[in-house]
Amino acid sequence: MYTKSKVLNLGLSQFLQLSFNVKLTQLLPLICLRIYLYSLGIFYFSLKRAERIKIALCLDYVLRPYLKVPQFYLRSVKTFQGIIDHYCEKLIMAHRPLSEMMDFLRRHLRVTGQGYLDRLAESGKGGILVTGHFGAVEFLPLTLAMKGYKVAMISRFKTKKLREELMKRAEKTGVILIDADEPNVAFRALKAIKSGRILITECDEFSEWRPHHSEQVSVFGHRVSRDKTLDFFYRRAKVPAFMGLIRREKRGFTLSIDFLADGYKDISLAAKAWEKLEGYILKYPQQWYQWKGAAAQLAEYIMQDQRYKRRRVQYILAPRPDFS
Repeated sequence: MYTKSKVLNLGLSQFLQLSFNVKLTQLLPLICLRIYLYSLGIFYFSLKRAERIKIALCLDYVLRPYLKVPQFYLRSVKTFQGIIDHYCEKLIMAHRPLSEMMDFLRRHLRVTGQGYLDRLAESGKGGILVTGHFGAVEFLPLTLAMKGYKVAMISRFKTKKLREELMKRAEKTGVILIDADEPNVAFRALKAIKSGRILITECDEFSEWRPHHSEQVSVFGHRVSRDKTLDFFYRRAKVPAFMGLIRREKRGFTLSIDFLADGYKDISLAAKAWEKLEGYILKYPQQWYQWKGAAAQLAEYIMQDQRYKRRRVQYILAPRPDFS
């Protein structure tokens, strides 16, 4: 039974991956499962007031210059919906029949920029495919494996059951999943690239960034220490790098492949990747579900902004002296 105290001690991922929900994921029709998980997500965020406010304040801070008030509220609602969509996709990717998922993707997903990966595969070299906590990222490794590409992916698993199920499916489809919480992650990732695989890795998990001591990158208009991880892979592997994002659309999904670097030019892949991803986030904010992480990264600026807004409201509401 879902009690308030139990929910408050869980993250959304662990909450939606409770054993009862996993069982329903295996049994319910997809439309019923989606409605059920939405109801759980609404219940979760109704109890997690602090988390809900943190996400909303970060959305307001980042998007206010670009959206009018009605548009902002609509995007906010869709952002919370997108967060729940992500965990729904995570569940069905791990617990629905693999054949069903493959058939689903064949019918509902299209690819743009696939020529980049085709030329990479023809060269026999490995590559780096940078992605983010964006859209239907859970479908990315299976999509590429179905297209015939050799894939490896660095992943972090919230539950032991999820790890077990995804590892089994990865083995069946020829995908190598590298657990980010195990030792020698960098060594295994480089080994995968050198064996001719495309390494999929995310660039927007701020809490896991290894900050550069002097180099910075702009995150929504503010300079922060740049992550060193992607630059390490790029310098060591010397292979082409691309960005791959699966965007949810009304009638399915679109995987967009964008060029980032050729493997030879001396650039910061971390900065290049974040710049590209940020452009997608500002265009499709409801598709990104790392707003809580961004709120922590930008906490100082958001607090300053909130203090300024409170002072401004107090000034406007203050009684004016009567000089008549």
